[in-house]
Amino acid sequence: MPTIGHIIYGLCLIIPILHYSKDEKFNYKVAFIFLANNIFGPDIVFLFFITPFHSILGFLILGIPYSLVFSYSSRFSLKKSDMKYFPLKFVDDGIREVNWKNSYLLTSAGGISHFFIDQFFHWEKSMWIWPGISIHHDQMLSWGGPAYHTATPLIIIGNIIVVSTILLSLFIFTKGSKMSFLMLISITFLSIFLMLGITTNIYMGERELAVIVFSYLYILIPLYLLMHVAKEVRDHPNQTPDIPKFNRNSLLYVVASISVLISIFFIVYSFFAITYAHIFAKMLGSSPTQSVNDVAYNIVLIGYFVLVLSIILLISSLGLFFKIQICRYIVILLCSYLLIIGFPFAIALFLCENDVRVLFRSNG
Repeated sequence: MPTIGHIIYGLCLIIPILHYSKDEKFNYKVAFIFLANNIFGPDIVFLFFITPFHSILGFLILGIPYSLVFSYSSRFSLKKSDMKYFPLKFVDDGIREVNWKNSYLLTSAGGISHFFIDQFFHWEKSMWIWPGISIHHDQMLSWGGPAYHTATPLIIIGNIIVVSTILLSLFIFTKGSKMSFLMLISITFLSIFLMLGITTNIYMGERELAVIVFSYLYILIPLYLLMHVAKEVRDHPNQTPDIPKFNRNSLLYVVASISVLISIFFIVYSFFAITYAHIFAKMLGSSPTQSVNDVAYNIVLIGYFVLVLSIILLISSLGLFFKIQICRYIVILLCSYLLIIGFPFAIALFLCENDVRVLFRSNG
């Protein structure tokens, strides 16, 4: 499964938008939420367990609570630090710029984009709708009939539709996005009706139906959601500061306890991974470049790495109860790394809240 490929794809979508809208204040926190879910979104739990969330519908369900983390993250910025060993730091801006609803839309958009890369560049080549319900890429391509140019007088109809659409766009685009979308819907329904009712030879027998599905699902929906949220955040900025609903001193102990539980979980998980590496390796299977023994050896190495980090996280999490500043820094660092699995990132952000930082300073 691609990893940096997800990042490159996400940046390739974001950067042209940033370039075009640089004078219109495209919210960079909106871009961050989209990019983070483009890479990690559907994988956050699937990395450790077989769950229904690594599917389009599954992630749309998981995204309901998960988007809360990113709505909360829109309260913070990453800025230059004066500290010697930490060049950047999270700064509490005090205002949550992306509400839960918009965060969910961005989370969903990023997750759908994630599946676009998975479908085309993962060995399974399938659109996972729900566990046990998937559509193979080759099956989709067969919807359009044989991929050959078919010579038939019917292509005259298709050419008339294509040329008319292009010429009409010169007028329709002046009417804005709503009329342009209506044009898109109209030619989509007309084309599907003609291809299913008559023959795909109207468009020379190409794989048109698959392209239509891909275009709507993987291009229109994610980009529309991204730009819709960006526009709403720009036109209706939230100017109401977050008011703490719970005492931060008491909540610190709750967060520290959760951090302890997370560290214990990873200690146990890494212990089992090291002890039963061959069982895990057989589950993953071999590859052209790795035997099962090679996979088991690498699992052991990764297991020890996770074990060491988990022990450090456990010790540092216990230090939060005593408001030890260095422990706060370490937990922030490790939980930021755990953005890989999503939810622990909220712990790092919480420890950067102004009201929480004061607790550690007063203790020092």
